[in-house]
Amino acid sequence: MVEQHPSNTTLTMEIAGTPHALVDQERLSILAEALGEQKLTELLAEALRSAAESARDLRRHWGVGDSFQAGRAAHRLTGVAANFGFTALAALAGAIERDCLSGGDGRTHSPLLDRVEAATADACGNIHRN
Repeated sequence: MVEQHPSNTTLTMEIAGTPHALVDQERLSILAEALGEQKLTELLAEALRSAAESARDLRRHWGVGDSFQAGRAAHRLTGVAANFGFTALAALAGAIERDCLSGGDGRTHSPLLDRVEAATADACGNIHRN
């Protein structure tokens, strides 16, 4: 579920019962201050491409039933998402990784992964339009 809290313009998604911001605005502000808006825009685009690639790998490993490699792809996705403040995506990828490590395959999260990935990309696109 995507929510916009009235007291805050941060969009959130609920992952395992806990709301997480799609994008950590504070982290992005710090990065923009340190790098400049143009460089941040370039890095966000690269981070979104990397996250999409990791998500594609995850889905591919789900498709062939390889939960070990799915867990590794989820781990990569967690890292990319966490480094750029994509907190909901990082939380979801972490949940998928933990499920893979505990003997599952994380596939139950597939529909939510689609929604969180798309919402994160939309939120990043809206950052510079505001």
